[in-house]
Amino acid sequence: MSSKHIGGLLCVLLLTGCNGSHLPNEANSPNDANLSPVTFTEESHVNIHNPDRGFYDADYALNLQKDYDRFADAKAKGYSLVYAPLSLHGYETTAVLPDALITTITHNLADANASGVKLIFRIKYRVDRSGDDPSRTIIMGHLNQLKPLLQTYKEVISVVQAGTIGAWGEWHSFTGEYAQTHAGYKTNRKAIIEKLVEIFPHKYIQIRTPMHKEELFGASSTYGEKSTRGEITPEIAYSDDIRAKIGHHNDCFLADKTDMGTYPSDAIDFWKNYVVNDSKYAPVGGETCGIGSGEDATLSSCPHALAELQKLHYAYLNDVYHPDVLQKWKDEGCYQTIQENLGYRLVATKLTMHKTPQTLTLSLSIHNKGYASPYVPSDVAFILANGSHTYPFPQDTDIRTFYSQETKPIDATLSLDGLPSGTYCLYLQIGKGHSAIRLSNQDLWDASTRTNTLTCNLEI
Repeated sequence: MSSKHIGGLLCVLLLTGCNGSHLPNEANSPNDANLSPVTFTEESHVNIHNPDRGFYDADYALNLQKDYDRFADAKAKGYSLVYAPLSLHGYETTAVLPDALITTITHNLADANASGVKLIFRIKYRVDRSGDDPSRTIIMGHLNQLKPLLQTYKEVISVVQAGTIGAWGEWHSFTGEYAQTHAGYKTNRKAIIEKLVEIFPHKYIQIRTPMHKEELFGASSTYGEKSTRGEITPEIAYSDDIRAKIGHHNDCFLADKTDMGTYPSDAIDFWKNYVVNDSKYAPVGGETCGIGSGEDATLSSCPHALAELQKLHYAYLNDVYHPDVLQKWKDEGCYQTIQENLGYRLVATKLTMHKTPQTLTLSLSIHNKGYASPYVPSDVAFILANGSHTYPFPQDTDIRTFYSQETKPIDATLSLDGLPSGTYCLYLQIGKGHSAIRLSNQDLWDASTRTNTLTCNLEI
């Protein structure tokens, strides 16, 4: 899309408030000058309901048919994320999933898509430690059958958990072709991850422990052997290298020193640091699973919990489980802080501008106060609008590189050639529709257009 006028759409239909009367800072534009800087106020102690972050609601199983829209209910309760597993329990030896099940899955995905919530997606076959994992042939057949449907609704899926094998799809208590006693277990486990990457080439696949990732895609010859070849480095981050596509989920956060086996007891720091490294570039999330006993009980206390969430760059957590831990955070006074800072929290700090008759050069500084960076790519654009027209200026900005606790500018030079003279507002758009991102500032968000109003009364 050209950065020159692309025009033609009425501002009253797309962008409201162009006179900027609600803004504390206004900028008037002489012909050639540095304009007065615009500063912004954080909307502090408020949870911004942005996509792909925060506490999530559970359980929104995609294999269940309900006579009401559960996903709209989740959105009405303030959730942007829900855990949406697809249980294929009972189909472990069925080569082709029945049409009735496909219809149910389609209905649920359509409801989720319309509601505005996004999904933490996991396929699972086993609902407890009993039973057997399906054969690789069965699983690949099901994934191939589901592929067109899942790709049709890919935008509503926030992140994919590897799932599929092990008890609850949590990659433990393996049987059959995935047990370590099977000669081809590594190849069979890798095949699942590779198929999920094929289905979701632009999504992150989360694996249950870092040792699994290193064993399959790094240099560990056995599970737990120390190695870091599978880690995400700055050189491969956001690339098609499969290591860069694999994040982590932890379903027993803070239960004990090992997080119930998430890290081996003899190498806790090594493997936790592995996740710390990866989580700068790929999402980490999960749930708590109880308050430990003895000394372990202090691990879920607020000071330690807050430090770990920040260190490990947590993007999301279960808001249902474990209730004892969640209540503990409320009683100790850190639940609200966690709610506000899970994932990203982007705060605009300052806007500087220089205008000539031909260009508007600007720099917008944004500080990420959250625990993690955004993990879903988003189109970024500045928009100039007056009472008659809107002019978008797409930016080559990867929002995923706005890392936790860092301040980064978005620098741009907007061509004014062809723009009619008038009074304009300047907006920042990050993502579109249900995936639009709201800056955590006072008086900037325009809910009708899902854009951020930076300043108005710009004379062009």
